[in-house]
Amino acid sequence: MCGDYLPGGSGEVGGMNFGDPADIFGGQKRRDAAAAQADAKRTEAERQARISGNVKDINSAFDGREGQYVKFGDALRTRLNEGVALQRDNAARQSKFALARGGLVGGSAARDAGATLSREAREAAIAAERQAQSGVASLRASDEDARARMISLAQSGNDIGNAQMQTAGALRANLGVAQNASSVQNLGDLFANTATTYRAQQDAAARRRGLNEAQTYVSPFSRK
Repeated sequence: MCGDYLPGGSGEVGGMNFGDPADIFGGQKRRDAAAAQADAKRTEAERQARISGNVKDINSAFDGREGQYVKFGDALRTRLNEGVALQRDNAARQSKFALARGGLVGGSAARDAGATLSREAREAAIAAERQAQSGVASLRASDEDARARMISLAQSGNDIGNAQMQTAGALRANLGVAQNASSVQNLGDLFANTATTYRAQQDAAARRRGLNEAQTYVSPFSRK
């Protein structure tokens, strides 16, 4: 009963108010301040929960990327090795053709050409593996940059919308960039030495043909 007559109360007895409707003692102001403080705490708690949830969703999406790194690396490695195989087959075909035209099949020149081709094939396989690993590493780095940006945005307290959808979009974009950047063309000419040997053999064969043709032309006019 006494609580009804505290300052700021509205206790009425027999139609007469014995409380503090004018809030002379500041009771209502204190209650209002307490309510406002409680609202602020509740709002901040909700904001922190939203931030925590968004960060959790972001980290979960990026942490689940590991399987995609493996698949991306395998696909990239396959594509690069196919490119290496095409270059090797082309180099072998050109070398064999040049050796045949030069009449060098079975000789030391053929053995040297084969050794060069084998060495370049081993180096090409290493280059392809190195680029495959580099492609995966670049994708990881891009993902970590995106993760840091999104977490920073989430921790600012701003409404970033659906964190899972935003993260999925960033992951797709990064994967697309990585796939376009990791091209077979980036390997370059892996069999340059074999190609140089091929061109040298072609030039030598051309010079021999020219010399033979010149001798054939001159012979009828030569003095006996």
